[in-house]
Amino acid sequence: MEPHTVMSTCNNRPFSLPALTFIKSALCLSVLSAIGSAYAAQPALTAKNNADIEVIEVRGIRSSMAEKLDIKRMSSSVVDAITAENIGKFPDKNVADSLQRIPGVMIERDGGEGASVSIRGLSSELTFTQLNGNFIASSPGEPSRSFDYTLLPSAMIASVEVYKSPEARLDEGGVGGTVLMHSRKPLSMEANSGVLNVEGTYSDVTQNSEPQLTGLYSWKNDAETFGFLVGYTRQERTNRTLSGGTDANVWRYTGDGQPVDVNGNAVNNNNSWDTITDTNGNNYDGVWFPQVVRGSVLNENREREGIQFSTQWRPTNRVEIGLNYFGFTLGQNRTESVIDMPEWSLNPDYLTDVNLDESGTIVNGMQFDATASGAQGDMQFPWMRGSYVREESSSDTFDFNLTYEGDDFKARFVAGNTRSKGGPEESWEAAYKSSNASETPTTIENAAQNAGWQLGKNDVTLNIDPNTLANLLSGVGGGRDPGSSNSSFVRSELEESYYQGDLDFYTDWGFLTAIKTGVKYREATLHRETGNTFFLDPRFDIAAGEAKEGGITRFDSYQWNNGMPAAQDVFINQGNIAGGFNINQMPSIDWDKYRDMITSNYVSYTRMEDNFVYDIEEKIAAFYLQGDFEFNQVRGNLGVRVVRSKTMSASTDLYTYFLDHTNDETGEPVTGDDRSVEDYQLVVQQNTDTQVLPSFNIAWDATDDLVIRGAVAKVMSRPDYADLGAQQRISYISDEWAADRADFNEQPGFSGSGGNKNLKSFISVQADLSIEYYYAEGSAIGLALFHKKVDNFVVPVVINAQQNFAGKDGIVEAGNINITPYSTVGNGTNAVSKGAEVFLQHAFDSGFGFYANYTYNKTNKAEVTVDGEAFGQSPLIGSAKYQYNTSVYFEGDNFNVRASYNKRGETVLGLNSGLNVYQDPYDQVDVNASINLYEGLSFAAAIINLTKSESVTRLGNDSDARLLNSSYSGRRYYAGFNYSF
Repeated sequence: MEPHTVMSTCNNRPFSLPALTFIKSALCLSVLSAIGSAYAAQPALTAKNNADIEVIEVRGIRSSMAEKLDIKRMSSSVVDAITAENIGKFPDKNVADSLQRIPGVMIERDGGEGASVSIRGLSSELTFTQLNGNFIASSPGEPSRSFDYTLLPSAMIASVEVYKSPEARLDEGGVGGTVLMHSRKPLSMEANSGVLNVEGTYSDVTQNSEPQLTGLYSWKNDAETFGFLVGYTRQERTNRTLSGGTDANVWRYTGDGQPVDVNGNAVNNNNSWDTITDTNGNNYDGVWFPQVVRGSVLNENREREGIQFSTQWRPTNRVEIGLNYFGFTLGQNRTESVIDMPEWSLNPDYLTDVNLDESGTIVNGMQFDATASGAQGDMQFPWMRGSYVREESSSDTFDFNLTYEGDDFKARFVAGNTRSKGGPEESWEAAYKSSNASETPTTIENAAQNAGWQLGKNDVTLNIDPNTLANLLSGVGGGRDPGSSNSSFVRSELEESYYQGDLDFYTDWGFLTAIKTGVKYREATLHRETGNTFFLDPRFDIAAGEAKEGGITRFDSYQWNNGMPAAQDVFINQGNIAGGFNINQMPSIDWDKYRDMITSNYVSYTRMEDNFVYDIEEKIAAFYLQGDFEFNQVRGNLGVRVVRSKTMSASTDLYTYFLDHTNDETGEPVTGDDRSVEDYQLVVQQNTDTQVLPSFNIAWDATDDLVIRGAVAKVMSRPDYADLGAQQRISYISDEWAADRADFNEQPGFSGSGGNKNLKSFISVQADLSIEYYYAEGSAIGLALFHKKVDNFVVPVVINAQQNFAGKDGIVEAGNINITPYSTVGNGTNAVSKGAEVFLQHAFDSGFGFYANYTYNKTNKAEVTVDGEAFGQSPLIGSAKYQYNTSVYFEGDNFNVRASYNKRGETVLGLNSGLNVYQDPYDQVDVNASINLYEGLSFAAAIINLTKSESVTRLGNDSDARLLNSSYSGRRYYAGFNYSF
């Protein structure tokens, strides 16, 4: 079967296809009918001439590129679109990957796969994503308002629209923009049609091949009054992310003076350090240095499964009833191996060499030796850590919709529920040190006699004694670290029920063509909880342990009772470090051995911690009124949406008091309440917010080929769940503890982190102006200007916090305390994001074509406050100065190929240690191709990240020397067969 090549720019002139002729109204209505209305999620019952409109299934690169121009051309708002080239064939392997081709859209990747979407320089939490007009819950352990695109198979999606300017009828929540994904519907497809796709994937970092399968089948009766569609997809995928850097919470600054950057500007960094002194007695004051330098290898085995079921029934010409179900599961086995070089040994007993950058103000290298003082010392690093997690996330969405079409009106009712849950079923963490000091030896032994690190411009080099692994395997060094070994985990459940009624009146009141009104009620609940699994001696009396004060604790578990496996029994060498960092040897935990040894000798006891949870409840009621107008060559809409949000957040804040690390008389590690004490405090807060959100969109068809648009609106987004609800975790280090840890420079006092229940909703007043010229079929050029003034944007900050403290008997007196450092989030005010977008799309008669766009974004630095106190300035989080995309393709009768290039400029990620965190410019090339073998059968192949690009972040943009992180997730290959029928 030859694919249709329907291409149109919806101009007022007719155009010809083989045996077909269309004019503007028929084609554009058929295109809009095929993708469904923005909020209805399924083909609307058209008010007039429904029977005269033929919906055509468009296929191929050229036709899908032309179709997305049709959608953009006929919209009254600022909209970009992506459509599937064929049934079950989206332009990219992931919906997020396709969205990055749209002007102004950036994506964040997880394991090299698109995971979240940001629009026009705003955080991904400000992008509101809906499936068929409603929110989809996705909750992989740590819940977020940002949709997790790795959960959704792209084969289920027919088209995606990105609304950069809002309409009153659209749900609020997207200060950045709104992404509307539309699934396929049976009555819009041919009877007994579908797709079967089988392919494999391979990555250079995993060196594994995995299969994936997609199937979709649609049926409808001859009368086209009833139909159903079923879809299934399964994917196995191994990801491997190689990361190196200084990705701890802080960079520190030595000396008593005010910290400055390399340009001499004062910086609000409260993470001070007295001085650094090396073995030769050299002091390094007034310099920046990282708290931790590390390299890590994250391995993931993912199994993704998706199920779709949709049915439509039209018992009469006026009534349509629909049911939809979408179920997604994502199972993961994840291991991480980490080599840390922390600040523990920043003293002349071990520190032999310090390197500085060209400015002489930033430490970019250190070298350590266990015998620098003349005797074998307790250097303790490299610190060798690891984790293993087996978890599953699921998302289930069900909705019922009823539509009634009158002569001059349409009424629609939708009710649905979306629910997600996720978190580990099994979780382990363990840590070992180079020395054997924690094993109470008669003499100190180190597996690594020397170690060091060097920060390059874009990567980290770690060097350790090449005999480290051999020493560990022979029983030299490898002291077990029970304080950093546990089996705690976090699980969460997010659920939202929604009810919506819409009523559209079609009018002949002059230029007013329709009045649209409706109400929507949403009730969402989020529960996040923490659990612990303790592994107990088989002889342990569980009933007695539960009855004692405090119940069973971590000090009853294996790691505190000489139960951790010896390093020589569980360590192996991690290989194939293809990027992200350089290391000469990487001792890593063999988790199969580690888990087998524990589970064979101990009894597991799992408990959910009542005192370590947070809950959020939201009740949202909205009403909208919108008028659509059209006169001469002008069309648009004017409306207002009124939203009332009632939010209750509750969390149990944790205070941990570290009292004594080592018993002075015996030298043995202290356990139980003599070592540390924990207190919890339940904090509940309720906030109510009412917003009036007007919007105005206008489009002028200045000529048959030229469209000029304008838009003005007020929009809102709610703070992310974790920013609102996260527990406050405050740690107190006593003088005794600090004295025991004097060699490792642990400072007495308070430090901590936490959410901010006083965060306000993001508010943005924005304006758009654009011009689009559709000069040929499937070809156009356009320019857009945008301006956003954003208040209450959320910024991660690391600050010096003052807090009124109730006191702890016998430990700390009541009064004001200083918490340094304190990691939290604050609201920014009066931020401006403004810029321009330009796009060009052209299709040549020869079969070649290209699409390119460029977005420039400029943001100011706005004040950031926490509880009314200013803590610095920051641009809008997630903003990038520019982004460029281009795709070049060739499509013949039986063969097509496409190469896509994406580049994103320097991106702001947060505020840390008084400076902004920046992600370096990132670019990537993807290539895909397919060849038709027989009727409906094709072979396709793709290469993702052909350029082997790495992601790099650093602290401040005044110097390249403060590297934070460099990560590489690999180049990935796909190949397989696609059969459409």
